[in-house]
Amino acid sequence: MKIRLIILAILILPLLITINNSTSHKNIESSTRPVTVNNKKVSSEISAIVETNNLDKQVALYKKLIARVGPEAAQEELLYSGLSFDGQTHLLNHTVGDYLYDKYKTSGLAFCKDYFLSSCYHGFVIRAVADGGFDALKEVMSVCWQKGEPVAVQCSHAIGHGLLAWIGYANLTKALNDCDKLSQESKDFPLYNCHDGVFMENIWAVHENGKLSKDSWLSEDPVYPCNDPRIDSKYIQACWSNQPMRMYQMFKADLGKVGEECLKLTDNTYKITCFDGLARQIHPLTKGNAQEVFKLCSTMPSVWVDPCITSIAKAAFSVGDTTIPFKLCSQVHENSKASCFETLADIIQAYTRNNLKERKTLCDKIPNIIFRQKCT
Repeated sequence: MKIRLIILAILILPLLITINNSTSHKNIESSTRPVTVNNKKVSSEISAIVETNNLDKQVALYKKLIARVGPEAAQEELLYSGLSFDGQTHLLNHTVGDYLYDKYKTSGLAFCKDYFLSSCYHGFVIRAVADGGFDALKEVMSVCWQKGEPVAVQCSHAIGHGLLAWIGYANLTKALNDCDKLSQESKDFPLYNCHDGVFMENIWAVHENGKLSKDSWLSEDPVYPCNDPRIDSKYIQACWSNQPMRMYQMFKADLGKVGEECLKLTDNTYKITCFDGLARQIHPLTKGNAQEVFKLCSTMPSVWVDPCITSIAKAAFSVGDTTIPFKLCSQVHENSKASCFETLADIIQAYTRNNLKERKTLCDKIPNIIFRQKCT
């Protein structure tokens, strides 16, 4: 199923966020691209947002912009601001989701743009859970599906975050069960993404002021909670999707050591998921530089180098980069090109389901005619 190919690639909200007991959000270096939209200077608020790496200041400025020009225009300005497509900008754009829910309730979802990894939808859904609890989620998912499959996937993931934050971090298994319950009540609910959101929220607690909750399921064991017997086996893959982020934190950014832990897994599905999660951890460290991708992926065990590059190509495309993914697939080893381009074609198709012109433009960037035809 094509949606499964993008499940593990698009969920990179926390990858540039470092959390410990004394700090919240790590400051992220912004892009140096000019702050212009259609060759015109943008608002003073956007200019000021670009000039600071302090998330709280950025949020205050963004709120002023939203109030002044409206939520849709504000999202457009943020998209073209030159800010990096990273975790901090994703969190910043949660602000417009909060605004839309507060002002319009469920109908406000129609004003969200699918920018910065559907971050408006994330902010909106998390507010809806906090306000209306479980009962509000069926209606939210119905609106999300009207926006297409990639947005529905992001909404489901946001629901996972929201459920755990809402019912409390000690209740991780209940949040997972609530995902299951919603899948029974909401047609075609992307269940895996909801589970994934629960585990991600447990690790990062990004919706509790960026600070780890004392009730989070965390320990000094680098594979916990994936080895906790209280967690049903059907949830373990989603756990391993996020565990590399936890290990990266614990091992003080030692990518090789995280790779060694992934390699120890005896279940092949979990092992693939672990290395994919590690690749998504590497992605923001490369700062859009293809050579850095090859350099950092080379720290992986040899058999996992090309899968690392392919995962980063997926992740880069999912956050709006339409250049690097094609370069990466063109430069992987010859026996991995087919897998990389086929994966890229799948994610292009998922994201352009309602825009065949855009799909053709993107597919035409694939140099090999066979892979290009499969894309279109």
